[in-house]
Amino acid sequence: MFDYTDKIRQQIFEIDQLIAKVKRGEKSYAGLPEGTIRVSSVRGRQQYLFTRQGTDEEKYIPSKDKEFAHKLIQREYDRKVLKKLQKLKKEMIRFLCHYDIRGVDETYERLCEGRRSVVTPVELTDQMFVEKWREMNPGGQNPYPESGKYETERGELVRSKSEKIIADTLYRMNIPYQYEPQICVFGNRFFYPDFVCLNVDKRKTIYWEHLGLPNANEYAAKNYAKLETYERNGILLGDNLILTLESPDYPLDTGLIRKKIELMLS
Repeated sequence: MFDYTDKIRQQIFEIDQLIAKVKRGEKSYAGLPEGTIRVSSVRGRQQYLFTRQGTDEEKYIPSKDKEFAHKLIQREYDRKVLKKLQKLKKEMIRFLCHYDIRGVDETYERLCEGRRSVVTPVELTDQMFVEKWREMNPGGQNPYPESGKYETERGELVRSKSEKIIADTLYRMNIPYQYEPQICVFGNRFFYPDFVCLNVDKRKTIYWEHLGLPNANEYAAKNYAKLETYERNGILLGDNLILTLESPDYPLDTGLIRKKIELMLS
C-alpha cells in the first residue's frame, strides 16, 4: 500500500511557501485603513463601498480611487487565504502525527507463523507483492544465443559492462528487477527489454532499455522501430519506460542512472 507520508510533507512545505508569500504581501498594505469593502454593480458598472473599522458609515469610493479599492479587496482575499492555509497546515500536521499506513502490513507481519499460515491479508504486503511480481516477470527469457560475460553483484551474467553498472545500481538501491524479461506485443510478437523493474511503493512495472550503439545505422533503425512498437502497446518513455544511451564519444553517465532510478523507481 502506497505510503503518502513524503507527499504530505511536501504539501506542508508548499503550504509554508504560500504562507510566507502572503505574509510578505502584507507589507504592501502598510497604512491602509482597516475595515470592510462591499462591491456592487449598478447598470453594469462596479461600485465600491468602504466601511471603516469602528464605524457603521459606508462610504462610496470614486473611480479615481479604484486602486485604493483594489488594494482593500486584495488584502481581504489574502487574509482569508492565509487563515485557510494556516488551518490546513495545522490539520495536515495533526493527521500526519497519526498516519501509519505501514501499520496495515505490520499487523500481518507481526503474527506468528501459525497465524500467518491461515490468515489472508487484506492486501499483499510489499514482500508478498515483490515475490509475486518476480514470478510474473521472469528474467533470462532472451533466446539470443550470446551468453553473458559480466557477473553482477546479484550473481547473474549480463552482456555488457553498462548492463552490469545498471544492474548493480538497481541492486544497491534495493530496486526489484529482472534481467531480459519477455514482452508480448500485438498478441504474437516478442521483445526482450534489458530490464524490467518494480516501483514498490506505486506497485508499478517499468521497463528499461539501454542502447549502446546509437551511432550504428542498422542498430539505431531497429531500436527506433522497437520503441515505436512499445509506445503503441502502452509502454511510454518517461512513464513506464526508462531509456539510457551511450556511444564511444558519450560514455554511460552513472550519475544519470541514479537520477532516473530516483525519479521513476524510488
